[in-house]
Amino acid sequence: MSHPPARRPVLLTFRFAGVALVGSLTMALVSALAPPEAQLAVLGALVSVLAGLFVSYTEQEEARDRRRNEVLERLAVPLTVAPEHELYEQYLAFCATLTRLVQQTDPVLREAAALKLASINAQLGGLADGAIVFAGTETWRTVYERLLRSPDVREYRSVAWVRSKDYWQDPPGRQSMRENFGAAHRGVLVQRIVILPEHLWPAHAAFPTAAIFPWIEDQHAHGLRVYLVRESDLAEEPDGPADFGIYGDRAVGTQELDERSRTVRFTLVFDRRAVRLAADRWERLRIYAISVRDLLDRAEGAL
Repeated sequence: MSHPPARRPVLLTFRFAGVALVGSLTMALVSALAPPEAQLAVLGALVSVLAGLFVSYTEQEEARDRRRNEVLERLAVPLTVAPEHELYEQYLAFCATLTRLVQQTDPVLREAAALKLASINAQLGGLADGAIVFAGTETWRTVYERLLRSPDVREYRSVAWVRSKDYWQDPPGRQSMRENFGAAHRGVLVQRIVILPEHLWPAHAAFPTAAIFPWIEDQHAHGLRVYLVRESDLAEEPDGPADFGIYGDRAVGTQELDERSRTVRFTLVFDRRAVRLAADRWERLRIYAISVRDLLDRAEGAL
């Protein structure tokens, strides 16, 4: 492999030697032939020129440093991403797409592309902060199930705000319930607080209605620790009812549903502080609840 030729010191270059020689001869002639006033004037001019050259050189060096830092900052991204093969492939594909986009000259298309890229950048910013948002889709359940199967997730706590008998009764919901059962059978501690409105658990009824209680009993039978609480009992709770799950100490998922119990938005946050806050909230809700086991024991004792 050939090496680039070594750079000669500036003091040994012909340009520096020539300029220095001409300047020295000029000063020698001035010293020999000119009166003291002229010598002083020439010396002052030379000092001013040297000072100007030094300031100019300093500014040029600062500009070079700025450009060098900008280049290094740009290189830092691919250098950081390069070891992450999956992300690096996406990075290269994204750069290639942007390069093709630059070739489009229609201003309307470019404006639309800029808006779209801003939206994508905002989504990537959320991902970089540890948050994933699934809107209007059930695909979040794939990540949900992946977390439940993670070896380091040994506990899963959730709150199910059941506003209708159709809660998690569609095929995706039933599949997620099977994942819950599988996790419990693998030794994961699965605990769920079920919040029920008046029409599913009347105030003076010992048990929830037949429209929802079989779903609850099925979870209890598969080893889940299920707790029940009436929605009306949470009227004084500052945060109120909600749908969320805590995956060990890794992440918190929050689900928003429509009136037909279909997912409107699911937000998954990988943040230890968010996990602690959700765990505190779960424990507060637990104070209001009664376990299904205790509910069944009371019923047996009353017989």
